[in-house]
Amino acid sequence: MLMPPTGLYLAVLLGLAIRWRAQRPRLRLFGAALASLGAGVTIALSTPLVAFWLLDGLQTSPPLDPAAQQIDADVIVVLAGDVDCDPPEYGPDQPGALSQVRCRYGAALSRRTGLPLVITGGVLRPDRRPVSHVLRDYVELELGVAVAGTEDTATTTRGNARGVARVMAEQGYARAAVVTHAWHMPRSLQAFKQEGVSVLPAPTGAASAPSRLLEGLIPRGRTMRDSSWALHEYAGMIWYRLSN
Repeated sequence: MLMPPTGLYLAVLLGLAIRWRAQRPRLRLFGAALASLGAGVTIALSTPLVAFWLLDGLQTSPPLDPAAQQIDADVIVVLAGDVDCDPPEYGPDQPGALSQVRCRYGAALSRRTGLPLVITGGVLRPDRRPVSHVLRDYVELELGVAVAGTEDTATTTRGNARGVARVMAEQGYARAAVVTHAWHMPRSLQAFKQEGVSVLPAPTGAASAPSRLLEGLIPRGRTMRDSSWALHEYAGMIWYRLSN
């Protein structure tokens, strides 16, 4: 409820209610200020320039050399993202947009280096297959790359790290090339570090800056989604530190 845009909408509504109902001038001024702040932040988070600034602050891991035939890892691990449930044009569950980006890069990296590919992601709803199984079918059937194994218990990034640590111990892997979005990598590394897993960051899907300043200042609906992703990551990193 506190994450944007819901939290911002609530701030605007609460501010307007206070402004409308309060009798004291100072309280009415507070209501007006709260509503204005909520509206202003909503507009700011909807601009591509602000969204990129938030996401780029998380994109601290450099991409791997696209021409490298060898990397400092002995297994490639793809962190599952979203999933489309029962799409009418396909029928069975399919990888969502985030998962497709990660799977494509993980498959390409496995094909180029010859390293085994593992996908982690558990059951998000009781009536669904594990996300890692959905992604495995996509990688094998549509991308033509064999998946060496899946970890199907994780429902969070921290759960991904714990599950992968267990798989690596069982299979004798020493170092994992972790594939996820560039802006999701810091929290992922934090989780894997807490589990004692040696990681080579393999980021993909990095956010890019607006091509022109004017375009970066025009609010867009999808940009609020990007800002929400970034704020979710910052909040998650803080939570991981506090709960470690």
